[in-house]
Amino acid sequence: MAKKKLSYKNLLIVESPAKAKTINKYLGKDFKVKATVGHIRDLPKSDLGVDIENGYEPEFTTIYGKAKIIKELKKAVPKDGNVYLAMDPDREGEAIAWHVKEALDLKDPKRVTFNEITKDAVQKAVGNPGKIDDDLVEAQKARRVLDRLVGYKVTELIWKKIWYGLSAGRVQSPALRLIVEKEEEREAFNPEEYWKFSVIVKDEKKNELEAELKSKDGKKYVPSTGKEVEELEKTLGDSDYKVVEVAEKEVNRRPYPPLTTSKMQQSANIVFGFTSKRTMSIAQALYQAGYITYMRTDSISMSSKAIKEIRSLISKEYGEKYLPKKPIYYKTKSKGAQEAHEAIRPTDFSIDKAQIQKELGSAYAKLYDLIWRRAVSSQMNPKKAKVLTVKISPKDVSKPKYIFSLGGEMILFDGFRKVLGGGKAQEDLAQISQIKEGDELKKVKFIKEQKFTQPPARYTEASLVKALEKLGIGRPSTYATIISTIQSRGYVTKEGKSLLPTDIGRVVTNFLRNNFERLVDYEYTAKVEEQLDSISADEVQYVPFMESQYKPLLEEIKKADKEVEKEDVVILGKAEGEKCPECGGEMVIRVGRYGK
Repeated sequence: MAKKKLSYKNLLIVESPAKAKTINKYLGKDFKVKATVGHIRDLPKSDLGVDIENGYEPEFTTIYGKAKIIKELKKAVPKDGNVYLAMDPDREGEAIAWHVKEALDLKDPKRVTFNEITKDAVQKAVGNPGKIDDDLVEAQKARRVLDRLVGYKVTELIWKKIWYGLSAGRVQSPALRLIVEKEEEREAFNPEEYWKFSVIVKDEKKNELEAELKSKDGKKYVPSTGKEVEELEKTLGDSDYKVVEVAEKEVNRRPYPPLTTSKMQQSANIVFGFTSKRTMSIAQALYQAGYITYMRTDSISMSSKAIKEIRSLISKEYGEKYLPKKPIYYKTKSKGAQEAHEAIRPTDFSIDKAQIQKELGSAYAKLYDLIWRRAVSSQMNPKKAKVLTVKISPKDVSKPKYIFSLGGEMILFDGFRKVLGGGKAQEDLAQISQIKEGDELKKVKFIKEQKFTQPPARYTEASLVKALEKLGIGRPSTYATIISTIQSRGYVTKEGKSLLPTDIGRVVTNFLRNNFERLVDYEYTAKVEEQLDSISADEVQYVPFMESQYKPLLEEIKKADKEVEKEDVVILGKAEGEKCPECGGEMVIRVGRYGK
């Protein structure tokens, strides 16, 4: 049966219907835009799906429910026309493009990429198509296959040694280890007593001021006991105070660069309480609707065109005093920064949050506004402030020499904070600024407050993303998935914004630390990311890379399988002070499926 003649000559394929809808507005009648609705092929769910003996070749299969979409896409291919593959501009997008090429048996598809879904960007990309980048595809294949080998093989052993249903992962396991080790630090922490000690003094105009004790004989000094404080009070007695130093300086606070993926996730978590997963979902919708640039990026740079638009907006809306003489260019320094994207920014700076609120809703408007403010403020003049520090010393006590300090910061020019908001609140320095060196101040009273050092704070989603980025674990596209996975597996739970390891999360981490040290090693995980980048650049080849990863892993699996007893694995620790009523031996805490 002859193929029905199509009314168009060009088929453009993307991943999502939302993206297709936006792009469709910018292409003429000669184009048909269709979506794959996500991935169409992957490794099988119920099998390893990797031919280890044959060069670690993956055995990709059609994802359940996608056969119908593939069939429809095949029908939509014009006989004598062109097929454009417009998946996202990163490794994963390149891999999806390759899978579409293979599944549809396309001979010479055109690869088009854009960092923003705007009329200019889409038409420019379609007018200058390229080819699928085989090196990027190879790097994504290496990531997928390595993740499958680690996950499948180590998980099998975890099922055998702990219990069925648990899992390990090349990137999730080091992230879990971070959370477990933070909890171990907190448990090992011993609070130490210290005292905040201040004096209230009066100036000649009867203004009362509080100065905090800072040093003793030139060295930082904080009383550590109540007894020390009593002795200090006796030593200082009712002595009045003399101003020994007045220091005043102007400081410039430079603007922050526009947002990267990790900084967007951190800021949205801190400001709005959004999870990383929710932030990425909202950002993806904003990108697909054409409102922001691509949301998975390490870059802090912006195009010259965007900077020009921002500078024009600053001049018009805020005045010349907020506009630097020259544009500000930011250079990306992120560990493992990859594909050449821009920072996350609006595609049209004239669109405000009210329009986003009307079209998409309040959560979308909040994130868009955050992105807009960071991008615009990044091109503004610094904030200027006056920092005043006054040091005073007791008149009647020369040895040891005690120094108390007071001061504050006064904003002289708000600069980039005009748009970004936040920052240090304005302080009233009127009283302090009248004080001069040599002035005498009357003692009113001492203020003393007992305090204790605090254990290191637990990770929040924001601080965990920051740690993952700093260590080079994962990539912008994976942070949200990592955090979501360790929670859905039951390894981590939330208390407010804090992330806490569960007992089973600790058992799995202990098992991996003891038997698969390399797998949960932070440096090793970062080096794997670097090697994957090298595959993208055609500097490392797929098979040697896989050999270097899989062979040591296999040895560790064999060793752990032979040496580790199931009973040893589920022991969480000793039950302090508990003795067995039958034999008098030490009791241990075991973790079972339903608790301790």
